[in-house]
Amino acid sequence: YEDKLLFIDQHAAHEKVKYEALINKMKTGTVDSQMLTPPIVLNLSAREAHLLERYESYFAQMGFEIDEFGGNAYTVRSVPCDLYGHYEKEFIEAILDELEEEPPHGTPSVIAEKLASMACKSAVKGNHTMSFREMEALLDQLLKLETLGLSPEEAEETILKGFLA
Repeated sequence: YEDKLLFIDQHAAHEKVKYEALINKMKTGTVDSQMLTPPIVLNLSAREAHLLERYESYFAQMGFEIDEFGGNAYTVRSVPCDLYGHYEKEFIEAILDELEEEPPHGTPSVIAEKLASMACKSAVKGNHTMSFREMEALLDQLLKLETLGLSPEEAEETILKGFLA
C-alpha cells in the first residue's frame, strides 16, 4: 500500500468493512434486500410467532420482508443482500431461538450479533486470491471506517504498528 508492505487478514478486514456498512445502512434505513422467488415459508410455534411480530421492526430494519401466511405460518419474501444464499431460513430461526431464550430489553443484542454473522458469511474468504485492485479498495475502505476513531493517517499508522510489533 503506497510504499509500505502490509500483511492483513483479508477475511477479518472485509468482515469489519461489511459489518460497519450494515450498521450504517440499518441506521439510515437503506439496507439492500433481495426478493426471494419462491418465498421461504416459516412454520413457527405460537411463542416464535409472537416474537416475530414483537420484533417485526428489527427484522424489517435488517432488510427482511416477512408477512403472515395464515395460522403460525409466515412467508419471507426478501432478505438482506448480504445474507442471500446463506441459509436464510436457519438464520431467522436462530434469531428467534435466541430471542426466546433470553428476552431482551430495548434493542436485542442478538440483532448486532447476527449482523456480525451476516458480515462474516458474506465476507471474502481467506483462501480467495484478491487482485491488486481489490486489495487496494479493501484497504482504502478499512482505513476510512469511522469506528476506528482515527483519521485515515492515524489508522494507517496504527495498522502498520500492529504488523511491526
